[in-house]
Amino acid sequence: MLLAGAAVLLAISSLIRSSNPVPATWVPLLLAVAPVPLAAATAFAPARIGRLTGIAGIAALLAGTIGAIGQSGMQYAIFFVPALIVLIVATIMLWREPV
Repeated sequence: MLLAGAAVLLAISSLIRSSNPVPATWVPLLLAVAPVPLAAATAFAPARIGRLTGIAGIAALLAGTIGAIGQSGMQYAIFFVPALIVLIVATIMLWREPV
């Protein structure tokens, strides 16, 4: 879960420091703000709550990625796909944990 948060922060850093920065719209803000606290809550919460926050983090990251594809194409959305994959795998692994 913490890797998913780190991947989002690294992607944001690379987008901000690029020669063509992302405009400040709802898509980058959703991608920047929502998944990191949800991933941290998933990592440190009990398994019952962690499962729900993991799914909420996936939904937030997926909604932001789809919005980024619709707004600016794949050029910015592709940066967040690794974080989405890590978050999905971590949430699946969390579902295997005993309650």
